[in-house]
Amino acid sequence: MSPLARKVVGTWLLIGCVMVFFQVLVGGVTRLTESGLSITQWKPIKGIVPPLNENEWNVEFAVYKEMTQYQTINEGMTLDEFKKIYFWEYFHRFWARFMGFVFIIPFAFFLGKKWFDKDFSRKIGVLFIWGGLIAVYGWIMVKSGLTGTFVPPIHLSIHLVLALSLFAYLIYMTLSVYRADYVFPISNHQSTISNLAYAILAVLFLQIFLGGIVSGMKAGLAANTWPDINGDYFVPSALWQFQATADGFLKYDAQNFWGRILIQFLHRTTAYTLVILVFIFFFKSRNITEDKLFKLALNLFPVFVLLQATIGIITVLNCVGKIPVFYGVLHQAGAMLLIAETVFVIFHLKKTETK
Repeated sequence: MSPLARKVVGTWLLIGCVMVFFQVLVGGVTRLTESGLSITQWKPIKGIVPPLNENEWNVEFAVYKEMTQYQTINEGMTLDEFKKIYFWEYFHRFWARFMGFVFIIPFAFFLGKKWFDKDFSRKIGVLFIWGGLIAVYGWIMVKSGLTGTFVPPIHLSIHLVLALSLFAYLIYMTLSVYRADYVFPISNHQSTISNLAYAILAVLFLQIFLGGIVSGMKAGLAANTWPDINGDYFVPSALWQFQATADGFLKYDAQNFWGRILIQFLHRTTAYTLVILVFIFFFKSRNITEDKLFKLALNLFPVFVLLQATIGIITVLNCVGKIPVFYGVLHQAGAMLLIAETVFVIFHLKKTETK
């Protein structure tokens, strides 16, 4: 790939990273404002155009009124209130379509210019398949919630993990273009450092999966204290005081107190594990390279994980009566920054050589 092609393709992929980042944030707002079931049909082409007049709005609203969510928790909602939740779901879907055009049209141009070899074309092809899978699963997720009050937590979490794994892949692809020719010499390099970085990534995605379920179950409302969980500093006593049931993971259940406490306990425990792993990694790797950009990333690792943990704590403490949308979305943004940081470190470790 020529220097010009590398610059253009790298910029294209970087724009894709930013767009996916923004799309996940919009998805977070959609989820936390309980807007996800406001559009009850999947119309990939016709759905591009929103209702344009009062009659069309009344038709959409009438369809929503037939849904369990409206009849259970939103009965009496005005048309203006419906428009607000409709906006977030519509914008989430619109942005997904827009991303498709941003990826497909330049990709066709690059192929015409013969800037991609077969290997790179296959890697880009994975992006399209992945993106399509996320879109299809997004509709499966919405459809699963149309007969209930909310989308089942497990579907929310799977959709989130799929989106953030695409984000991680895009970050790696962008780095592979921008820093393809770099090799970073490392002194005192040990394979355990690389293995530890992969372990951090695995625990991070486990944490994100648990976080998606926490959000879907509104688990923060069951215990909005820290460092204790309703007075318990270790294993919550609620886990043996209430009946154990997995129903709340598979279908939203406001009465499933046991499940909410369990998932919050697991989410917090995994967070503590992640912080410990990152600090171990930092102390083992902080002096392994003289490359300024790589070294900056290594130094920022503990800062990012502590920042994310702090936002998580603030989010929990503000779960009073309802989930705080601002802090919830900020917490999701922190997770994406931590993913980008981890992938950045892993990429550079793979591009190293031992002196």
